[in-house]
Amino acid sequence: MRDVWLIARHELRTTLARKAFWFTTFLLPAVVLLLVFIPQLFAGAEESEGFIPDAGSGIEAVGYVDPGGLLRAAPSGLPAELVRDYDDEDAAQAALAGGEIDRYYLISPDYLASGRLTVVQGRYEPLQAIDGGNLITYVINTGITGDEAIARLLMDPTPGAVSRSLAPQSPAAPSDAASAYFLPYLLMFVLYMALAMTSGFMLQSVSKEKENRTAEVLLVSLRPRDLMMGKIVGLSAVGLLQVAIWFAVIFGLLLTRGSIAGMDLTVSGEFAARVIPWAVVYFLLGYVMYASLYAVLGVLAPTARDAGQFVIVVLIPLIVPLLLLNVFSDAPNGAAATALSLVPLTSPVAMVARLGATPVVWWQLVLGAVLLAVTAYVVVLLAGRLFHAGNLLSARALTWQRLKGVVSHRSAPTAAGEASVRGRFSQSGRPGGEVEAARTSVPKDTAGSRNRVFMMAAIAVVMVVLGIVEYTRGDSSGIIMVVAGVAIGAGAFVRYRRNR
Repeated sequence: MRDVWLIARHELRTTLARKAFWFTTFLLPAVVLLLVFIPQLFAGAEESEGFIPDAGSGIEAVGYVDPGGLLRAAPSGLPAELVRDYDDEDAAQAALAGGEIDRYYLISPDYLASGRLTVVQGRYEPLQAIDGGNLITYVINTGITGDEAIARLLMDPTPGAVSRSLAPQSPAAPSDAASAYFLPYLLMFVLYMALAMTSGFMLQSVSKEKENRTAEVLLVSLRPRDLMMGKIVGLSAVGLLQVAIWFAVIFGLLLTRGSIAGMDLTVSGEFAARVIPWAVVYFLLGYVMYASLYAVLGVLAPTARDAGQFVIVVLIPLIVPLLLLNVFSDAPNGAAATALSLVPLTSPVAMVARLGATPVVWWQLVLGAVLLAVTAYVVVLLAGRLFHAGNLLSARALTWQRLKGVVSHRSAPTAAGEASVRGRFSQSGRPGGEVEAARTSVPKDTAGSRNRVFMMAAIAVVMVVLGIVEYTRGDSSGIIMVVAGVAIGAGAFVRYRRNR
């Protein structure tokens, strides 16, 4: 245990000394601060402009031709130099060629029946065409109705609309639904960023020690599993520090301002008590699992560049919940959202999204955490099996075939890796006993296999029973629980037959 804490302290100090770590740590708070203050800078301009621009608003002058005489009056509030009336198209064409106007509109004589409006411009600029389109629409509305008040209402029929909800409100909960809609996604995004970025430090650490041959020295005096666990503990502390800084900035803004980017995201005490504790639990378990997966890539890949092609495969499960935001907002207790929150690879972010959108039944929270913990434990065991001299010192390229072979053969050390360790340290005159400390053979673990089979079978039984109970209560997600339990039970049976 002492070696684990020594490695953890070293990883913590090394990571905190990196400039890249502090850059990524304060990048997200900087983005959040921009989202808070930028809307305030442009708020005044948005209120003054609308669809009636000022002369200095940057919108270039436009003209129109009304051969049918449909427009009875021009808006009095518009600057004369912005909208110009021409008797015929030839005059408008000459003004366009002379640079007096940016474009002109030809109003069809049967405009009231067809709504046809032709736009003629010298160059193609989509954004300015949109601005000019809003402007000419206001001009046409005023000209046809002869009343600027009616024209304004046609442009914005509900300027004083007030939204009211007849749903019962809790006295302690905010009445605005923006917090219930956006805040879960904000939390989910923060957890995704933390898992994706801080877990990557594990890959960098292992790959760097392989390339500069530090692993050779460490494996002489350390057990491979202690080395890996020390890295996970140290980098988990780094991840928690980073997330704590992010949440401190975000919730500090919510407490002082109550909004981000103009959205009211005030939260109640009930919301915080429901989401934050479980978010911490799922983050810790998810971090251990993904850090171990990155450790596997770092061990098997000769360089960090070679491992890069497999990183996206590890990140895909974290990205899936971000791509399915509507699933959590429209039906947080539906089959799809429930399945994503129980699958270990997606549950660290999916369960947080469900918690923010709606209260989740306790057994699903516990079951999701148990499944995630079991998966993290299995991945840690796998990483520990791979974390030996044969793989750490192997220079072979990482391929799907090699990864499958290493896992299926219980990651037996390669002869090349063992010979590399023995040759280097025998030349240095070290005693043979220390060289043998670098050798990590993996005998057949019959007792461990039986324990894993028993654990899988127990989880399968619990999932099937809970699924049946939920289905009898009318919850369709119980079917997913039963199917998942049967699948896990089948896997336990196959493993049992293989070990016999």
